[in-house]
Amino acid sequence: MSAAEGKTSAPAPVEAGLIGLIAASFVGIGEFCLQFSPHGGYEDQTYAFFLGVGRAQLDLGYALTVFAAPLYLVGYWHLKTMLAPASRLAAWAFFLIGAYAFVIGAVWIGQRPLMALTAQAIAAGGAAPALLEEFAARNEVLVSVLRAAVAITSLIWIALILGGRTLYPRWMALLAPGILLAAVFALYAFAPAIGVYVVPTAMNAAHLVVFAFSSAVAVANTTRR
Repeated sequence: MSAAEGKTSAPAPVEAGLIGLIAASFVGIGEFCLQFSPHGGYEDQTYAFFLGVGRAQLDLGYALTVFAAPLYLVGYWHLKTMLAPASRLAAWAFFLIGAYAFVIGAVWIGQRPLMALTAQAIAAGGAAPALLEEFAARNEVLVSVLRAAVAITSLIWIALILGGRTLYPRWMALLAPGILLAAVFALYAFAPAIGVYVVPTAMNAAHLVVFAFSSAVAVANTTRR
């Protein structure tokens, strides 16, 4: 029996989960503004997908992502609280790794408008291609750290939930952020007509699902009491 099925553990605050949902929504909209290309090509190392992104989109995307990204920490606090009945130590590890990852992620997304402007300047003949290569080498390592951290937190998530003592039903193990992130990239690979709209904001799309279902479970746990 999971902790969501009738235990003595206190429910996690619903409000914190909703703040996480807001974070994923606003950062997702902002990242979509920054990176969306109807032609895809997000794997292109020349960053040609940035060429169709206008200055107004860059400004809006930058504002939304930078100012909403810190709210992810509140969302991860909610997730930590939902996991804590299984293991306080592991739940704290989940939170600290996740929080660190999204601080790094905020730095990464804050640099994307500058990368877009650099790519556009190169296309217009106003900058050397080597400049973008130097920029990319320093920017892409940040998202790699973010993805590695999400993989680690996903393993903790799955192990704790399958153990049956969290505030989640066991099926929530399937909604590990890493699994959802992989599903987004699989969608882009096998159904690109749909995936082209989701990949620009893949991490946020995955967490939108996580925070939505987690908040719903927290509400259900509260109403049972």
